[in-house]
Amino acid sequence: MLQNRWNKFYLILFSIFFLLISPKVKGDERKIVNPDNGNEYLLTDVMSWQEARVLAEKLGGYLVTINDEKENQWLINTFLHHDTDFVWIGINDYQEEGHFIWINNENVPYTNWASGEPNNNLLQGGEDYGVINGGKNPFNRTVGTWSDAPEKARLRGIIEFTIN
Repeated sequence: MLQNRWNKFYLILFSIFFLLISPKVKGDERKIVNPDNGNEYLLTDVMSWQEARVLAEKLGGYLVTINDEKENQWLINTFLHHDTDFVWIGINDYQEEGHFIWINNENVPYTNWASGEPNNNLLQGGEDYGVINGGKNPFNRTVGTWSDAPEKARLRGIIEFTIN
């Protein structure tokens, strides 16, 4: 009888632990394949850029890298909805201000910065992390263009999984 209670206790303790450390991906999210490159993508829950980066690595991916206009448009069509303000992407300059790199060290052959971006807005405490602007962004930037955003922002991110 006592052993049975301990087993239940450990099961409950394990369940609580699992819930606390489980990846923060919305339960209804499934990986979506980009037919042009074969890679898989999914959205995180709302979190900071660094939290999204860590989650992506835990899941075996990385925050999305965008290599051309076609991929950028596919991401817009797939992940940006009428109520989207911004989503995290993998471009950043947190190691060296003004020198933007992709999180997975890929070259940056293509960018799609909004007019006046990146601007490292010091009123925001500096901005080092890339986002795609959605239709509900408060600055009325063109949907699909990019901006830099501060670490304190809490947004959904796009994770990419290379399938090659």
